[in-house]
Amino acid sequence: MTRLLAAAATACHELVPPDALAPMLRQLVNQFIHDRARPEIAAVGLNAVREICARCPLVMDEDLLQDLTQYKKSRDKPVSNAARGLIALFREIAPGLLDKKDRGKAADMSRTLKGFGEAEVVGRIDGVDLLQRDILKRKREEEAVEMSSEEEYSDEDEDEDEDNEEEEEEDEEEEEDADEEEEDEVEPPAIGKRGRESDEEASIDPDAPPPKIRKNGKLSLAELKRRHKAMMQRRKEEEEAEARAEQEAEEAELGGPVEQERILTDEDFKRIKALKTERQLNAALSKAGAMKASNVATDHIRLMLRKADRASDRRVNPDSLAATGLKKAHDKASRLATVLAGREDNEYGASSARKQKKTGGSSNKEKDKKKALPLAARVFAATRRRNAPVQRGKQQRGRKVWKS
Repeated sequence: MTRLLAAAATACHELVPPDALAPMLRQLVNQFIHDRARPEIAAVGLNAVREICARCPLVMDEDLLQDLTQYKKSRDKPVSNAARGLIALFREIAPGLLDKKDRGKAADMSRTLKGFGEAEVVGRIDGVDLLQRDILKRKREEEAVEMSSEEEYSDEDEDEDEDNEEEEEEDEEEEEDADEEEEDEVEPPAIGKRGRESDEEASIDPDAPPPKIRKNGKLSLAELKRRHKAMMQRRKEEEEAEARAEQEAEEAELGGPVEQERILTDEDFKRIKALKTERQLNAALSKAGAMKASNVATDHIRLMLRKADRASDRRVNPDSLAATGLKKAHDKASRLATVLAGREDNEYGASSARKQKKTGGSSNKEKDKKKALPLAARVFAATRRRNAPVQRGKQQRGRKVWKS
């Protein structure tokens, strides 16, 4: 049965109309996934639904998906694992179809399913820009190595030029000292504290309202906040301008598309695949937190790795649809063999058998029975035995010897 389901899931792809797959999915759910089904059967059905939806997600509707996700609360581990796998899949491709509690904290609600036949028109090969940047990076590294080797040979020439530079620096220092003496003779005009603050404000924002100055001559808290905000905004604009300039310079250095200059080889496509996987891993690690090693093995990263390897284009393994975490039932012969094997060299057996196998000394309880008691204790024990009631007849332990 798993082979038939694996073949059906492998035959699904994005170009198959969802209306043609809907009857098969409905029949699969009705026959395999219900409350009276055995756990291994329900787990196989849920795994098959997950593989079909991974290849053709438009076949799943919101009501059916929310009904299937309720099996995550099942007491059977295979069923709950299969339901959680289905939830993890739709967290990645369409979190809007899930309940709010199943979407997760970092759900991207902008991810939606494309309509049937809808496709993005791509002008370039997917990931070829990463290959082009990688080629540029390697080229820069080679140039840096060449420059470092050239600097080693030019050290001798620099030593000769240093002597001439020192003489020129001495002449410049003498000229600067003369200029400083002339500047000291001219006193700058006195500028008050408020005047300096107004000049600073004008340099920050000429269209800003007049600053609020307190009686002690200091700026108010609101004015300081306004200036800090303006400074941060100006710094952000400068960083964006620098990043834009660097991007333009990089694009100019990259030149034209590499796929138009030469034919890409198999090695180039392997490199593109490796670079795409590396980019997705870095994005997942920055999202989950690289300091938490347990997050690396989360469903989010596993789905991204499966997407990077294009698992939807491979055949479905029938063994992957089988239930996991289920203990197989044993027949009577295997159970009896297990019991007999456990009896061998067992320390917890009958008390009589333990006494016969005993090789050590007496226990503390046996020692208490043979312990020499004081005279008063011996007299008390003898009196208690003498005054004890006489039992008539044979009385066995644990049974009633009289009749009611």
